[in-house]
Amino acid sequence: MPSPKSVRELLLEQLEGRNAHIDFGKAVANLTPEDAGATVEGLPHTIWDLIEHIRLAQEDILDFSKNPDYQERDWPDAYWPEKSKPSNKKELEDSIQSVKDGINEMADMIRDEENDLQTPFPHGSGQTFFREALLIVDHNSYHIGQIIQLRRLLGLWK
Repeated sequence: MPSPKSVRELLLEQLEGRNAHIDFGKAVANLTPEDAGATVEGLPHTIWDLIEHIRLAQEDILDFSKNPDYQERDWPDAYWPEKSKPSNKKELEDSIQSVKDGINEMADMIRDEENDLQTPFPHGSGQTFFREALLIVDHNSYHIGQIIQLRRLLGLWK
């Protein structure tokens, strides 16, 4: 019988999207700036809105997780893009890469056994690496589902 997986291993699987949902990279693969900025009647966000929202929220979670001088951002303005479509392909690619890099950064922090997953940060109100990693998993997977739904409605998903 194989040995049970550690909490670190389970968190890493979830961060990397290997279980219950499609990973971020697959959800945004082959998007053009036009695709990312397309609207669906009756829905409040574009794919770009969601990519940028994931990026901004994840950036905030990472900042909180590693910065004892963390400064809370203004909700909701600091967590949503000012425009609903990317200016060009590079802006789209840079945002997508930033999300991937952020996922990898949290994964690296989880892999680092110097980081106790359950010890509350010296700052904040009891948050831990475990809680912040789960927050990224939960938040990203919710919005990845929205991205896939938008792609389906726009005819951009097989």
